[in-house]
Amino acid sequence: MNIYPAITFFHIAGAITLFISWALKYDYFKSVNQLSTINEDMTVSRKFKNYSRLGSIAVFVTLVSGFWLMVTNWGFSAWIIMSLVSIGLIIFTEVLFSRKVASAKPDGFRMMFFLINSIRLQIAIGTGIIALMVFKTSHLFSSILIVLIFLIAGLCVIWVFPPLKKMKHGFDS
Repeated sequence: MNIYPAITFFHIAGAITLFISWALKYDYFKSVNQLSTINEDMTVSRKFKNYSRLGSIAVFVTLVSGFWLMVTNWGFSAWIIMSLVSIGLIIFTEVLFSRKVASAKPDGFRMMFFLINSIRLQIAIGTGIIALMVFKTSHLFSSILIVLIFLIAGLCVIWVFPPLKKMKHGFDS
């Protein structure tokens, strides 16, 4: 019996679940943005912790199944290497923006700005990983180009579409 389809299913389901957790976190931060004052909901809620837990489980399932697929079927090709680099970029983005959030603790507006932009950038990089998996490029240059296109697209989204509007009495939707 071949378990390749089952492992592929878990890999894809894990990736979809990761995107769902990012979407739920993004929606959570946008709803916090609509509160009259940020201090009403600045403590991390049970909902947000559950979304983060869901994301952690999704990452675990996706990575374990991905490593199995890599070792047994795909090997180390250019798109695999750049997918691993992209995973590193997602982790780097999470750590970098988490530090920015910690340094902006007293300013709720800046905290939300960093949190929302972190999720936006992670979604863009994650979409780049999907593009790598679809195209399965064998040349390193084309794989790097795909990662750069999605990284730049994510940065453009951050730059072009501000996540929050600062109002004199808190936040506006």
